[in-house]
Amino acid sequence: MTDTGPIDRSDDLPLPGGEGGGAPRLAAESAAIEPGIVLSFADLLPDANGEIVIVGAGEGVRLSIVTDQRVADFGIAESHLTADGFDVGGLSYFMFEGGTKLYYSPEVDVTITTA
Repeated sequence: MTDTGPIDRSDDLPLPGGEGGGAPRLAAESAAIEPGIVLSFADLLPDANGEIVIVGAGEGVRLSIVTDQRVADFGIAESHLTADGFDVGGLSYFMFEGGTKLYYSPEVDVTITTA
């Protein structure tokens, strides 16, 4: 009898996430495939209260914000009107160490990247 080595049956295994794969990608892989929009934090203009609101026009908007400021807090906003009169209740937010608060709608995928 001849030894043929280990048998690889990886083709028979189900893919993560069901048929067709759906396996999560690493951030670097995802960015290489779908670069999205990259903005510097310094390019964003807060209102008189130090608040910025980003609302997407549809599904799949990817936004990467590059900053040297640390995120001090994050979560889902309570009902609140910005200085411009926008109700940010239910929007996600990041609050930065300098006090600026960035609100964004659910259809926008926001990542914060260090400079």
